[in-house]
Amino acid sequence: MTFKSIDVLDSASITLQDASHVRWPQAELHGYLNDGLREIVTLKPNAVSKTVNLELEEGTLQTLPPEYTILSRVSRNMVDANTGGMAIRRLDSRSIMDSHIPGWQDPSKIPHSKTVVHVIHDIADPNVFYVAPGNDGTGMIEAVVGAYPTPSPGGSYNDDVDVPDIYKNPLVNYVLYRAYAKDARLAGSAARAQAHFELFRNSVTSFSQSENGMSLAAANSEG
Repeated sequence: MTFKSIDVLDSASITLQDASHVRWPQAELHGYLNDGLREIVTLKPNAVSKTVNLELEEGTLQTLPPEYTILSRVSRNMVDANTGGMAIRRLDSRSIMDSHIPGWQDPSKIPHSKTVVHVIHDIADPNVFYVAPGNDGTGMIEAVVGAYPTPSPGGSYNDDVDVPDIYKNPLVNYVLYRAYAKDARLAGSAARAQAHFELFRNSVTSFSQSENGMSLAAANSEG
């Protein structure tokens, strides 16, 4: 399901008791909404996930294109943009390769190839990954990546917001946080702003925790 910018703006205006948009114009709240989209990705880089083809550079070290936030999963080599090839195994640490094949990044020991056997990705550096063997610069892999949400345009505010609908309420809370922060000098406004920010942050991080729990359960069941 999707939701629209106006859904967030109207919900926030009702809570603010400003349905006529006098104190907080819609354009101002809309700016807060777009700020909230960026904040969501800061807390949960894979809030927007896409399956894409990644063209590989020559060598073992690879960097995600700037429009992507994190490498979530790899699946297979691509023969071309439409045809899949051999499956890829993901490793979570370089230490496995370093201990078993110390020279694995040296093309004189393991020649570079178009086909990837292993992808090594450490969540500590989400935009970087390694391929083994090193690529010859012609390879392409299919992967699930996190992407930056497309900013909501102005105007009628009838556009679909580029995140799943579970983020509607967190976005309302983020907009309310920014709106109350504007009046932080008024009695109670600073506390309200902080409360809505905590609701926003706790909601987004709870989605990450639930996702990690499901991933662990799936891994245990496969084991």
